Amino acid sequence: MPPSEVREMIPAGRRVRIVEILNERREVRVSSLSEDLGVSEMTIRRDLERLEAEGVLLRTHGGAILKRHMVEEPFYVERATAHPEEKERIAKAAAAMIQPGETVFLSNGTTAARVLRHVDPELQARVITHNVGALAEAQGLRLEIVLLGGSYSPRTNAVAGPPTLEHLERFRAGKTLIGADGFDLEAGVTTPSLAMASIEGAMIDHTRGEVVVLADRSKIGVVADVVICRADQVDVVVIDDGVDESVREAMKRAGLRCVVA
Repeated sequence: MPPSEVREMIPAGRRVRIVEILNERREVRVSSLSEDLGVSEMTIRRDLERLEAEGVLLRTHGGAILKRHMVEEPFYVERATAHPEEKERIAKAAAAMIQPGETVFLSNGTTAARVLRHVDPELQARVITHNVGALAEAQGLRLEIVLLGGSYSPRTNAVAGPPTLEHLERFRAGKTLIGADGFDLEAGVTTPSLAMASIEGAMIDHTRGEVVVLADRSKIGVVADVVICRADQVDVVVIDDGVDESVREAMKRAGLRCVVA
């Protein structure tokens, strides 16, 4: 769009264009928007402030990232092939956090399942999970794996339901590892699945130590309809190096420890 036409845009039209650019790029800088739209950086900051208040985006230091709404959880097999290198690094970093003799809750999800792939074969600890996919990664380990009972969901490759919660009630853990569907500083850790949120929320409630969220860059700014926990209930976020530095800084200002894998 020619600069002369851009300058004539009314504020509402300019904000629509900002959202279009965010949909294309997912992350934007104030300076680049100012140049693209031919208005001052102060004007862009006001636009971003308005769009953040409307829940469209999350402002970062010097820019913004798009918030995306997840309506339906992807199938496990689809998630397994998305961002495999980033998930592998995140899983490896999370595996190193499991201490000898510790009891750890492990959530559903493909990144969480990969954690067991990177555990020291000689490590003795207890992992309690409803993630059926994690079992395939546990071969040859000295871990004690407790698979919670319940109704199996092929979509998530996990179990859930009242029997799962009843079984989980017997345990307390020193750490919970949560593979996030979505993570947002305002919305927290979210998922489209009420059944999964119930189990993983209970895991957090029964954790006396750290709550660790595993989130590759595709999960940041994603918001689903069911809250697993608030951001202030999270202690550590393990992310990949593709997450913008300004987003990392926002997490640190919120009191989170960021581990970049």
